[in-house]
Amino acid sequence: MPEIWSVYANEEACDLVMRAPGAGRVAADEVMVRGPVAGDLRAAIQTVDPDALIREATEGWVEVVIEGADARDVFASVSELRLPDGPGYVQGDVARVAARVFVEGDGIRVLVPSSWASHVRRRIDDAGSST
Repeated sequence: MPEIWSVYANEEACDLVMRAPGAGRVAADEVMVRGPVAGDLRAAIQTVDPDALIREATEGWVEVVIEGADARDVFASVSELRLPDGPGYVQGDVARVAARVFVEGDGIRVLVPSSWASHVRRRIDDAGSST
């Protein structure tokens, strides 16, 4: 799993963070980034919002990956979230757990709090075996 970073900052600084590959807007003042936050971007965030908090959050999250031609069908079996047609980000209920979902060319990446990982993984595995 790649690094996970949480950025808590004012809206203008969060707009800058959205330029990072793997960024997903959680709220007006929060962005989650799957992957590193480059040094020049960190500096720009701190310039726009000196009180911004940029923290590494990998340990708190687990990524459950859904791949294959039926990935969207499997996902639809465990969530009513509407996935973007192309690469993108959504958040909401997946297998009754609050999740953050990144859609990429090679699959769907469901990030859940680590304490819920086995539950979500089992539900997705069960959905995959029934499609």
